[in-house]
Amino acid sequence: MAGSVSVTAMSNPRMAPAETGVAANDVRGVLRRDHESALAGLDALRAEADPARCLSRLAELRRFWVIHALAEETVVYKTVENAERGGSAPRADERFVEHELVEGLFDKLSRSRPGALEWHARLNVARSLIERHIEGGEGDLFARLERRFDAAALVEMGERFELARDKLTLLEEAKAA
Repeated sequence: MAGSVSVTAMSNPRMAPAETGVAANDVRGVLRRDHESALAGLDALRAEADPARCLSRLAELRRFWVIHALAEETVVYKTVENAERGGSAPRADERFVEHELVEGLFDKLSRSRPGALEWHARLNVARSLIERHIEGGEGDLFARLERRFDAAALVEMGERFELARDKLTLLEEAKAA
């Protein structure tokens, strides 16, 4: 498909990070690339006119989002919360809810008619939620990561995130087979 963004392309961790001075596998660079890929996948879905390809792209994007969210929650959020335990640091609850809301929108979209007014409205809301999630993650979360972890720990966390994401991808592929 021309302009298609596959789950593999969405989760390609080898692209150079957008920020300078951050190692390619620093968790912040890995998360940023995942977030950018989610937005690109959503934009490709919004631009798709063929209903069958819309549903196919949606399934692919939903799968990518679920895998990303689970890996982010289990590796990144849990690590940050453990490092800040005992302090008055806010929990990642809001980010968990954002993950859940986007997944719920994707589920509702899968039961909607591509191209319909409701379809476009849900896509726009999903994009807004993802953008809000990215702003919070790349603002507050990235600052917390930088304060709590040195460069080696951030790279190690990025590698653990990628490993978790890869394992979840294999599990999803096995379920689909």
